[in-house]
Amino acid sequence: MHPLPESISLHIGAHKTASSHLQNVLYKNRGLLAQADIRIYGPRYLRMPGRNLAAMFGTSWSENAAPRRKPQRQLKFLAKGRKHMVLSEENLVGNLADPKGRTVMPLYPSAESRLQELVSKWAPVETDLFLAVRDPTAFLASAYSQAMFGGLHIRPRQFRLKNDWRSVDWAEYVDRLRSVTGLSNIYVWRQEDYDQSQQQIIAKLLRWDTGDALQIIDKHVHRGLSVSAVQQTLGAASQGQTGTLARDARRAFPVGDTHKLFDLFSESAKRKSRDIYADQIARIEKMEGVTVLRPRAVDQNVQDDDPQKG
Repeated sequence: MHPLPESISLHIGAHKTASSHLQNVLYKNRGLLAQADIRIYGPRYLRMPGRNLAAMFGTSWSENAAPRRKPQRQLKFLAKGRKHMVLSEENLVGNLADPKGRTVMPLYPSAESRLQELVSKWAPVETDLFLAVRDPTAFLASAYSQAMFGGLHIRPRQFRLKNDWRSVDWAEYVDRLRSVTGLSNIYVWRQEDYDQSQQQIIAKLLRWDTGDALQIIDKHVHRGLSVSAVQQTLGAASQGQTGTLARDARRAFPVGDTHKLFDLFSESAKRKSRDIYADQIARIEKMEGVTVLRPRAVDQNVQDDDPQKG
């Protein structure tokens, strides 16, 4: 049997913070990383039947029967002899929203209990936690597109009534995660900084500065909806059409020079959100045991409004 890995990097999203892009970069480079003694697992593996982390490690929230292996043997099986393992799965800490389109508040209420159970099962393997955060109004705007992709064809005003952006408190969430005992470090970055901080983030995740060795994906992996796509989707739904309406509309009216990205909130709400978000980041930066990964050569007082690769 293989030895235990020496360390684990656990990436938990959050949803709508360019997780898909990061996961695709890691997957694309899995061969190179394997040669560097690093094993990668993301949604392509961890969302297969019986292969989610809850099932493999027999957690209290698992819906499966008893796991095939005890925790230490399961870690050895997954690591395949590699010294470091990266696990990336934003669904681990819970769902983004309920079936009616209400974003769960407070954010991921069971996250700390789920993580505590897993980290305890992985002991004594050293575990670092990684997560991204996002401006509250942009986060919920992206969640609106996601709801539409999922077949919930809800009008913008109804969605706003169900989801108060003021309830999105990343500082409160990160502070709860700090209660998990057994974590070595917690790393946080702003989704708005992802493009500029990508190499730094990946280096921390891998515990290896890859330099220019990795193949990077220079495009959006999971783009949101344009104004025209939202209108097309809602119009089709109102006529009783069914199926992948939002995905079809995204293909027909992609975000670009011709079709503007759909914006859920007013300029006034977005200004207020930016101020509150900046305060949340400042609070997170003061937390013991938490490192905020910032772009090294970018003015940190400038807010980037581009939704990036969410």
